Amino acid sequence: MTMLADALLLFVLLVAWGAQATVPWRLAGSPALPPADGGGGSPRRRVWRFAGLPLALAGMVAAYALANRNPDAAVAVPLVPLTASYPGAALAVLVPALVAVALLGALAGDRLGAAGERLAAAVGLAACAATAWAGELLRTGEGPDASAPRLALLVGCRLVLMLAAGELLAPGRPRWAAAGGIALLAYLPLLPAELRGVLWSQGMPLTVLAAALLLLLARWLPGPLRPPALAAGLLLAAVVLTQAGHVSQALAPGVDFQELPVLR
Repeated sequence: MTMLADALLLFVLLVAWGAQATVPWRLAGSPALPPADGGGGSPRRRVWRFAGLPLALAGMVAAYALANRNPDAAVAVPLVPLTASYPGAALAVLVPALVAVALLGALAGDRLGAAGERLAAAVGLAACAATAWAGELLRTGEGPDASAPRLALLVGCRLVLMLAAGELLAPGRPRWAAAGGIALLAYLPLLPAELRGVLWSQGMPLTVLAAALLLLLARWLPGPLRPPALAAGLLLAAVVLTQAGHVSQALAPGVDFQELPVLR
């Protein structure tokens, strides 16, 4: 149950903050429609105007809950306090900026313009990058470390998955979903060998393949099937990332190997 709760929280975080990068960027590339009869402008922008801020806050709550549910890993990295590490310090700056930009978007609406939407997307992308970095550190915790190049690639895989997750709320065909599937396929081989071996024995490659297939197919499915396929693939990806973190903590020095978590 703990693993499933963490996976759901991670899913919320991926979608809520990934959307802060993908949705404004997609809206900036769409035609700027004048407000009809004094209304709120184009429907897509009107929806995002009211959804952006709640999603930013939901992602913040999910991130806090994940750190709070994994205190040993958060302290070991260290992500507690936030200013104790580079990604934590970046989040301490970028999360308030993300919320402020979402609030500005809610107040300004269509008046934000394409340039403002691109700026909001840039802030969202920076926050996603810092979150992916912090997420990989939290996944590592006191467990086996990856080399610096591998850690950078793992962070990149997580960032691509966040952008793919944001497309669950973005208009049009998903553009990052296929890249997210490829990133997930690359994620497991990049993990430390000890951790990778345990995940392999637990059958995690099958979950990875199922998630990657859904993400790879999402762009080319008929319209009504795209969101369910993308959501299912992202949820399975969140399960993979979460289980990798739990197993990593179980492999920390002084932890009984028999206490390794299993997928249930």
